[in-house]
Amino acid sequence: MSLATLSRAERSYILDGLLDAQSHRLDGRGLKDFRSFEVKATSTPQADGIAHLMLGSTEVMCGVKAEVEAYQAPRVQCHSKSGTESFSPWIPPTPRVRTNVEFSPALLHEHSAVELSMITSTVQEMLSACFREQVDRFGPLMARQFILVPYAKYWTLYLDIYVFSWSGGNVLDALFAAVFLALSNTRLPGTKMLSTDVAKERNGSAEAANGTADDPMGMKFITRGKKSASAQSTSHALDFALEDEWGKGYALDGRDEMPVCISVYPIGETFLLDPTLEEESSLSVSISVLASASGRLYGVRQRGDGEITLHTLHKATEVGIQYAQQLAKTLSQ
Repeated sequence: MSLATLSRAERSYILDGLLDAQSHRLDGRGLKDFRSFEVKATSTPQADGIAHLMLGSTEVMCGVKAEVEAYQAPRVQCHSKSGTESFSPWIPPTPRVRTNVEFSPALLHEHSAVELSMITSTVQEMLSACFREQVDRFGPLMARQFILVPYAKYWTLYLDIYVFSWSGGNVLDALFAAVFLALSNTRLPGTKMLSTDVAKERNGSAEAANGTADDPMGMKFITRGKKSASAQSTSHALDFALEDEWGKGYALDGRDEMPVCISVYPIGETFLLDPTLEEESSLSVSISVLASASGRLYGVRQRGDGEITLHTLHKATEVGIQYAQQLAKTLSQ
């Protein structure tokens, strides 16, 4: 339902109820009361993680597929007083989590292309910001778990989000809840390398990428990067093999810090959460807050054409973080 589907009288009736001293909503909830999420049991061999849920009559699904990406690590030179050292970055400077949003054919007739495009871009931009590269991690997820063959092959997670129905409103919060559950259920298959890089120093000693006497796990090799070609000769890793079947494997390291979204709507001196579609259509501005169960803030985004003060933005962010913590903990149970 777009703004045009509500008459002026209908919008006025809804707003009067929300702004009343004893604020009341058409479904009887308090201003900050959330509806219950209904999670449907779903599984498919085509996905490494999946979640299908409903919020009222809003219905969404998120599937996660892990795919292998090959990447030829470039050589990077660092200059210092002691000389020049060349090395290769241990993980590609490209997104490890990518998002695609699709809508059911019915929604293409119920909503304008502008509305659907806005939701798509909002979800993609917020998720891109959430999973941006941060030294040794991509957002909440540890970067090391994406490495299959050092400097050569990596996991990329593709999030396919599908919106069946938007009629219950609050589709953005529902989408991020589905992403949270899907990534929580995702399992990366265990793998083993079929060949490893072996570096031979000029003095004739050999250091294997899969471990040495003082570094049996090969961690130094991964974290320090390759040394320059002038100091060694290298035989490149060939490939990897899967050790686990579908449905088995390792849970994502960092999934406990996955954020959820809480859309906060200013109403007078207070705020409205989890609006129905009619309530959304009556309000002009919202603040979407991305935060995790620990209270870590991943992003804040204002939507709509209304205006708010900086004080309202700060208060809305505090409310969003508080309820995001509660929602993330509830979804994790």
